[in-house]
Amino acid sequence: MTTTYVLGAGASLHAGFPLASAMGEGLLDFMLRYPVAEYPSAAQFLIDTFGESRNIEDLITTLQSRIDALNTPEGKAELMRLGNCRGRLTSCLREWFREIHTKPAPAYAEFAAKIIRPGDVVITFNYDDSLERELSRAGMWDVSRGYGFPLGTEDTPSKTLLLKLHGSMNWLISVFGGARAGAFQVVGWPPSAFGDAPVIHPADLHHLGYTDFKGRVFTGGGALECLILPGRKKEFFYDTSFGREFGDFWELLWSQAAEAVNRSERIVLCGYSLLPLDQRARELLLRMPKRQTHVTVVCGSQSERIADDFRAAGLQHIQVFAGGYFEDWVKAAVNESLRP
Repeated sequence: MTTTYVLGAGASLHAGFPLASAMGEGLLDFMLRYPVAEYPSAAQFLIDTFGESRNIEDLITTLQSRIDALNTPEGKAELMRLGNCRGRLTSCLREWFREIHTKPAPAYAEFAAKIIRPGDVVITFNYDDSLERELSRAGMWDVSRGYGFPLGTEDTPSKTLLLKLHGSMNWLISVFGGARAGAFQVVGWPPSAFGDAPVIHPADLHHLGYTDFKGRVFTGGGALECLILPGRKKEFFYDTSFGREFGDFWELLWSQAAEAVNRSERIVLCGYSLLPLDQRARELLLRMPKRQTHVTVVCGSQSERIADDFRAAGLQHIQVFAGGYFEDWVKAAVNESLRP
């Protein structure tokens, strides 16, 4: 039975990563203690400007709305300051998660070793790289092709596919191909400053267990984090002086996710709240599956509400896991597989 697993922040909670409700407070606190002066300053400015509310969705949404409103010649100075704050917020989010990802992820390790099967797909809205580390250790995933786009120069197959629809802490957008100085040429039409896919930092490759990797590796120069921030309005492109860029990359990931959901006989949704504001995710998960697809919902107290959403969308086989959260479901699934 082909299975697509859909994971949200609740699945990574056991590995030390925050839920969305706690992410804002944790991120701003991390920025305030970051040992580079610009980052505590940016955090304090955000707190002073937008108040003490630490809800990450409120913060990102309000910040983006202010930036959009200031996109005029008269608001250029304030626009630049808010844009810099947003950039530092994103950079610190990556660095904060790189601090957390040194912790063990036992439920992911068990999932990788005992539950997922070749041909299965994982769709995740999480930024962290703890799952792919455990999948790689178990021999179930390879970084070269496992993210749904080519990272390695060799066509090394991956037994499973991991589609990170909001980006990943270990992806970077290399600006102008890593050029650092001097004259360079922008190729292609329309011209692109960002290229067609992310690169990965050598330190992040090493964390995943790859020490001799050749391919789309970050070698220096300008770079941006490849993350879709958790605001209420998510835009899957970047505005640049060349126009909107990277839209085709996000479309590539989302189209593969739609194909996986549509062909799967079984969907297991863990730790993802499927809220009305995530319209694109709801379209993917509620409209793309076949009516006969079996769906298991593992979302704690939110499970019945989410199950009702699937039923309202016309799916006929919905099961709610009443035993807790992702790590509890993993234990139950492993125990079930061991029964004679």
